[in-house]
Amino acid sequence: MKTEAKFFLMVSLLIFLIRPGFTQDIAWKKSSWNGYAQLRFSTDLNKVHSFEMRRMKLLIKDAPGFSDHWGYKVQTTISSSQNEKFFLQDVKAFYRNDNFNISFGQFTPRFSLQRFQSDAIIPLTQRSPVIQSLVPAAGLGGRDIGIEGSFSDRENHFQTWVGIFNGDGIKEYRFNQNGVMVTNQTAVNLFNSHLYAGYSIMYREADQLQLTTLLTDSVEFSGNDFRYNIFAKYHYKDFHIQAEYLQADLDGEAAAGYYVLATLDLKKNQLVASWNEYAGLSRNTPESQIVHLGYNYLMDKNKRKIMLDNAIQIIDGAPENYMATIQFQLFFN
Repeated sequence: MKTEAKFFLMVSLLIFLIRPGFTQDIAWKKSSWNGYAQLRFSTDLNKVHSFEMRRMKLLIKDAPGFSDHWGYKVQTTISSSQNEKFFLQDVKAFYRNDNFNISFGQFTPRFSLQRFQSDAIIPLTQRSPVIQSLVPAAGLGGRDIGIEGSFSDRENHFQTWVGIFNGDGIKEYRFNQNGVMVTNQTAVNLFNSHLYAGYSIMYREADQLQLTTLLTDSVEFSGNDFRYNIFAKYHYKDFHIQAEYLQADLDGEAAAGYYVLATLDLKKNQLVASWNEYAGLSRNTPESQIVHLGYNYLMDKNKRKIMLDNAIQIIDGAPENYMATIQFQLFFN
């Protein structure tokens, strides 16, 4: 779908919802909207200094009372990296019945722990490099088109998701679909929910895909793409720590990495530290380590906060490529 068509779809939906007299309609009362903006300044204290609107997201979804079983979500984003054009991310409908849920439309395939922690709540200004590189839709628009079902027990001790998708992402829609992608994630809550752990797996039969986070832009990959992920998150009072390992295998050639992320909440102050290691395909990206040390001031929890993120790359055991980012986040509703 072209940018103009996506913009028209979003605006049409908004006009339909807020047209005169409609705000008193039951459908509007049973829908909710929200959004947030992230504005940032980055510098290496030498040659690089830049301001940007990292993202501004707007979403509309069902509210309590909309339906006992049905729901929906529509989300769009604007970013300086996308030349401040509307980018339609999610157009999803779902059916829920007790502990079973089935979603269909355009959305993020369930894979990884941090990928499903909103960028509005993660304690650093960016997700780990291994997450940005190795989740199924990385470099393909972050979403895919398909159907996904989930099941959990009544106490929410066990959860599992199974999905089937086009596998092409959302940057380019193909009318003649030749590939397919299947995903599964399973997780458990242990020790009175202090520990959350699980795995994700993905198999894709790729057909001429530009996997830009793994291969150069000029390379199109066709063949077997297998990925897996293991993750764990532990929290005790105000201390949280989580870790993930991901690996992708493209017809026998592998890329892999992991991260460890820890936070300590001290009322409105939050201290953050992480270690990231990632080794791309041998022909493309060398192994690298990145350390993050951060501080966040939570004026109104995550609705209004200021973040300071210091990143240092480790090359041959020596610190290099320092980058500091200051980010302000504001929710609209």
